[in-house]
Amino acid sequence: AMMKDQFANYVVQKVLETCDDQQRELILSRIKVHLNALKKYTYGKHIVARVEKLVTAG
Repeated sequence: AMMKDQFANYVVQKVLETCDDQQRELILSRIKVHLNALKKYTYGKHIVARVEKLVTAG
């Protein structure tokens, strides 16, 4: 629900930026299964973009 919320999606993005690598991998693994659904929501798209950026950055 946070990933689709107008403001809470920024919290999720900030957590992804500031957590350590192990935590980030755990969070990303949980988010990745929902990427297609998130693409349907205006604010979910922000999370999708952040995840794609983090994945390509390695």
